[in-house]
Amino acid sequence: MCNTYNCCNNLTGSPTCGNNVISMYNTYYNCRNITGSPVCGPNVINMSGTYYNCRNLIGSPVCGNNVISMSWAYYQCWNLTDSPICGDKVTNMYGTYQGCYNLTGSPVCGDNVTNMSCTYTGCYNLTGNPVCGNNVTDMYGTYFWCHNLTGSPVCGDNVTDMCDTYSECYNLTGNPVCGNNVTSMAGTYSDCYNLTGNPACGDNVIAMNGAYSDCYNLTGSPVCGNNVKNMYYTYSGCNNLTGSPVCGNNVTDMYGAYAGCHNLTGSPVCGNKVITMQAAYSECYNLTGNPVCGNNVKNMSKAYWICSNLTGNPVCGDNVTDMSSAYYACYNLTGSPVCGDKVTNMSEVYYGCHNLTGSPVCGNNVINMYGAYMGCNNLAGNSYFYSNNVTDTAGCFYGRDTSNILSIYTTANSTTMTTLLYNNTSSLVDTITWTDDIAANGCYYNTYYNIYIYPVANVAEARIANGD
Repeated sequence: MCNTYNCCNNLTGSPTCGNNVISMYNTYYNCRNITGSPVCGPNVINMSGTYYNCRNLIGSPVCGNNVISMSWAYYQCWNLTDSPICGDKVTNMYGTYQGCYNLTGSPVCGDNVTNMSCTYTGCYNLTGNPVCGNNVTDMYGTYFWCHNLTGSPVCGDNVTDMCDTYSECYNLTGNPVCGNNVTSMAGTYSDCYNLTGNPACGDNVIAMNGAYSDCYNLTGSPVCGNNVKNMYYTYSGCNNLTGSPVCGNNVTDMYGAYAGCHNLTGSPVCGNKVITMQAAYSECYNLTGNPVCGNNVKNMSKAYWICSNLTGNPVCGDNVTDMSSAYYACYNLTGSPVCGDKVTNMSEVYYGCHNLTGSPVCGNNVINMYGAYMGCNNLAGNSYFYSNNVTDTAGCFYGRDTSNILSIYTTANSTTMTTLLYNNTSSLVDTITWTDDIAANGCYYNTYYNIYIYPVANVAEARIANGD
């Protein structure tokens, strides 16, 4: 009966199957108007796609004793009720019950099943405990969106793919698990916010992106295997994790890895291969110690946003291009601000860092300095703006201590000079009036804010001449 009624959208009535039928591959595929209960002959071996998208089928799913493949067998059969079944000989359950959201009872998995990818995706009325056969290798999205599953998660020893396995299974409890052969944990336990205990990560895991995102009842310390490359949002929102953050030697992406992990302590870490640190430790306000940045990091945007207990000196890797809000409200940082030669975006980079001392800096390639030093009231002295292309300095020095003189050296007639001399709401401090003293002293100044701007032919030479 292979493809017999494939896409016969106008078929009505109940499905049939003779006793001698061996293959029901795609037999009633996309026959959306057939009704009645599904059938399966005693000799059927292949049920792949048999009732795919047969949305008006009712009753209980069936599976003959000889069936080997059930892939997509009941995909999107919304009106099926009762409990799922799986024959003893079945090896493939890929997408078998995906979207069958009226199924009830507990999930099943035969001893010979190897593929459980998307088996119960969206079956949010299933209850009971998740299961995984001993021979299963693929659990991609197996229980995704199964909100009402309870008990603890499981993972067979042969599983390699746990991507999104339990994502949004928010009634699961107990400890997370990860088999020794798992390579992908992308989104595995995302939004499983009733899981407790310690996070787990197998030795062979490569992808941990989103693995425990918003698992806010997890306790213990974070883990990261030595082979992990992707930590994108791994522990984002896990605000009950304690201990120190970790980063494997092969990690390249730490985007949001620990964002919102309020109770992490110890010092931040960054592997030598990390490229993206964007929001890596955002709102980790109990971290202490010194900030770090690997040599290969390009993006530090919000890396330490509101990490208010960090101490020591700010850092910036040689390859960083984006420092926007990197140290926003890190008000216990001391030392002097830094900016790498490749940085283009310094927007709000040191906003509210009022314990920084020394002079403001601006690298060779900076374009955006919006609010860069806003609230940094202890910065003063000679400042050298090496970039000729800064287009935004609005609020850059708003809130500075006006009793201290700030002298800014910039290339004459450059875009940067024009931007620094704005006198409207896009100016350095709000609205400001500049006095032209170029003829007498080579500068523009405002005595109220105590800021002096010196247009020069060469900023680097001016620094040498000033002995800085």
